[in-house]
Amino acid sequence: MYDKTVGIYMPTHNRVELLKAAISSVLAQTYQNFTLVIVDDGSKDSTLQYLSSLKDERIKFIHHTTPQGACRSRNEAIGFLDTELVTGLDDDDTFLPTRLEDLIAHYNEKNSFVCSGYYWNYGAHKKALFSKSRTITLSDAFDLNQCSNQILVKKERIIEVGGFDENIPALQDHDLWVRLISKFGVAYRFGKPLYVVNDDQNLERISSVKNKLKAIQIFEQKHKGIMLLRNIENFMFYKTKVSGGTFGFIDFIKSIKYGLVSLKLRYYFSQYFKRLSQARLNYLRTGSFSQITRNSRRFLETNTGKFGVILALLIVASYIALF
Repeated sequence: MYDKTVGIYMPTHNRVELLKAAISSVLAQTYQNFTLVIVDDGSKDSTLQYLSSLKDERIKFIHHTTPQGACRSRNEAIGFLDTELVTGLDDDDTFLPTRLEDLIAHYNEKNSFVCSGYYWNYGAHKKALFSKSRTITLSDAFDLNQCSNQILVKKERIIEVGGFDENIPALQDHDLWVRLISKFGVAYRFGKPLYVVNDDQNLERISSVKNKLKAIQIFEQKHKGIMLLRNIENFMFYKTKVSGGTFGFIDFIKSIKYGLVSLKLRYYFSQYFKRLSQARLNYLRTGSFSQITRNSRRFLETNTGKFGVILALLIVASYIALF
């Protein structure tokens, strides 16, 4: 049984109330042998005062007078930690109580790292993602970031592959996970959701569309020499999705042989049934069926005939079921 201290790194910037919830989720862990290092990356709110008030000796912080960026903050925190294993937490997310205990139980040095499923919190509803346990190959990792945005890994392995790339404006976690798998072999994902990612549209997100598109270009340039054709094709789809580009029926048919069928089908539907897509998202965020009901009625009214009604009902049922 692993009983050593586990290191947790967390950057934060101007989100003190969310930071409090994130820290509370660490303190509530069933595995209590941890050190949490928080990097206050130039916050102008009351973050510094709050961190200074904390009395738990397991919580340490580094203060930047001016923002240095999330990646530099993560790398600095990792370098500060003197633990064998490290994992991360973003300041707007939370650990579920058994996260450290479960990740440690499934950690195996034969794998490059271990990760888990998680809940995406839309507001009214949470959706479990990547809830199937499996190994993740390099090709799997290139197709899609199936490792989530946090892992448990040996600190020395992160150092050996160069840490988070401070020059890439998005996809920093995906880029690092790919480099770790390329260097140390397949990863293992424990399917049980072990943390919550909060999707609050009122908050400033780290990665804008412009940053993501620039990051995709950098990512492809860095890794294209070891990407398979399917990985390249799937990255083209990802680029289309991020930019909001057209993805027609023929595009869908041509693309499904490379996998990620459910993701591509959802995007295809969102292109051509935008009202229902927006209604589905509204339902996830608010729990209200009213917009879905209105849009369903409009859809049915514009699709006469038996086939049109059946198709409409299937589409509405799919969105209500959160497919």
